[in-house]
Amino acid sequence: MHIQEKCAEAYEKHKHLKLAANDVGIPWQTVYVHLKRAGIAVTGDKLRYGSDTDKLAARAELLFSTLVPDAINCNAKKFQSKVDFVVNGHSVDVKSSRLQEKNGKPTRLAFSLKKQELLADFFVCFGFVDDKSSHCLLIPSEIAKNYQTMSVSITNRSSKWWDYEIDKNDLADFFNSLGSKSF
Repeated sequence: MHIQEKCAEAYEKHKHLKLAANDVGIPWQTVYVHLKRAGIAVTGDKLRYGSDTDKLAARAELLFSTLVPDAINCNAKKFQSKVDFVVNGHSVDVKSSRLQEKNGKPTRLAFSLKKQELLADFFVCFGFVDDKSSHCLLIPSEIAKNYQTMSVSITNRSSKWWDYEIDKNDLADFFNSLGSKSF
């Protein structure tokens, strides 16, 4: 087997440059060069190797892709793409948050929009409580515009963000109802 094929096979198995390099027995930099020459996107695997925040984000992205199977995962093609998904031409960025506590009591969910506020057509925000997604907000870009962060109170359901709560099982129907985006 050619070295480029070995690198591709090892990277496909691990989705981690250093582990692939260990399998092949060459430096990770050389594995990277072979992957780029072969046209293989080096994207990594945040779910297995990322920080706690990366792992939570990856779980939310996986959940979205399961709920909206027609969505194109932009992160599969490029590491840290500008938006996470495209659905019928609409750009979607998926956000995640664990329930934040103050004085031992659950108080809020916090989502950062600052990098994508001008790029995404929609934000899908999953709030995780006890490691299960229990809240889903669907925010159109027009509403999120000029917000770099969203703080969603759990104790005060009169917050404007709760107006955008949606049953996560309705996401696919919503995106299908939009039709294709015309440019």
